[in-house]
Amino acid sequence: MKIKISGIIGTESADHIHFKTGGTEAIQMSFEYLTRLEETADPKWINVVRADIPVYKRLNIKDHISFYNKWYNRKFNVDDLMKQFNLEDAGKVRLADAGDELNQRLSFIHSLLCEQKNILFIEPFFQATRENIHLFHKLKDQLKDQGKSIVVAVTKTEDAFLVQPEIMRLTQHGLQEVETEDSASAENDNQISKIKVKAEDKTLFVNIGDIEYLESNEGKVFINISREKFVMESTLQEAEKTLGSHGFYRCHRSYIVNLHKVREIITWSKNTYSVVIRNPEESKIPLSRTKYNEIQERLITL
Repeated sequence: MKIKISGIIGTESADHIHFKTGGTEAIQMSFEYLTRLEETADPKWINVVRADIPVYKRLNIKDHISFYNKWYNRKFNVDDLMKQFNLEDAGKVRLADAGDELNQRLSFIHSLLCEQKNILFIEPFFQATRENIHLFHKLKDQLKDQGKSIVVAVTKTEDAFLVQPEIMRLTQHGLQEVETEDSASAENDNQISKIKVKAEDKTLFVNIGDIEYLESNEGKVFINISREKFVMESTLQEAEKTLGSHGFYRCHRSYIVNLHKVREIITWSKNTYSVVIRNPEESKIPLSRTKYNEIQERLITL
């Protein structure tokens, strides 16, 4: 089973998201792509699992599990399921009164009960407790033992790393493997097409072309890519030297923009300007008055 990437990113691509029997894929993508992926998934073949699953509010948790166990004609022992997902003391809680943590566990149980062999988890760690993350990993192993295929789609890189060490990223350029310090060779480390950044306790290698802009804040340089921020271990001046030959421009004392990502320049007043980045937020980056003419010349000759 596979899903065409072109239908998600809106441009031609030969890439696919593959559901591999007994396998797991963890993919980071923007919220926009996440929504399109969910819309693209055929419910006949793919069970989409979200934390906010539809429930019968009048039922209690145990009755709800029993209902779906019968609905899918499964033979699970309901009490065993309750114990596995630490719900023994919550069996009589009405779904109308169940909080996010319990609803998330119910969504995990749904993935076990459903008849589809392909499971697409959408943001399974959103506001997840530590206990629920542990439960997800137990669930993942159980689903793999059943021969089911798993794709986990998230908007945050650190959430993708909660699934497994090897993750992918979906961008406008297609599906790409996210390289880490553990997986990248010395040659990769020196490749001019990638740059080293930090995400939590991970060292990643991101494609220079995916960077939207860099900003200096409180002594750190942050790289912005598709609603995510990564720390670059350098000064903005050093980053300017590294990226200047790749179409990046120092538009402000605290900002460097990727000229390939610039959508337009806005004049707010005689001395106030912004560079608008081509992304879902249309990020507005300050433009120094002295840079106004030069950036336009750079854009024309890009």
